[in-house]
Amino acid sequence: MHEDSNVNESTTYITNDSISETRDKVNPVPIVEYVKPLGDSISHWKFEVSVSETKFRFKYILRLRYQEIDEADTLKIPNFGTQPKVEIHKSSDDFTCIIGFLDKKGAFKEYKQVVVKNNQMKLTTLKKYFVGVYRNVIQ
Repeated sequence: MHEDSNVNESTTYITNDSISETRDKVNPVPIVEYVKPLGDSISHWKFEVSVSETKFRFKYILRLRYQEIDEADTLKIPNFGTQPKVEIHKSSDDFTCIIGFLDKKGAFKEYKQVVVKNNQMKLTTLKKYFVGVYRNVIQ
């Protein structure tokens, strides 16, 4: 597995610091996943992408599985000042999916793509997002 660093677009969002950076309780099961069995009844192999919470609210564990490949990576979601909502959408074929998140308006923002082609799994960053943080100073 390797990550491609070609990025199509950068977006800047302005937010505030109204939500805690840490979680009080971490969900022990994946919060979202995409699973496609490979059709082999003997080995039970599958293509699987899952996202799990960490103690840090905007940082997740991204787990990628294909046949005997089992990899983990970190997924960082921008802080929009609200609870993040990560989603995985099926893409053009069964062995391609898009990992993203919902912005403050509920629109899906593509972030990373996982694709299996020629028995190789590839993680690609589709877009990068940057967040500006401001604080209101009360005098």
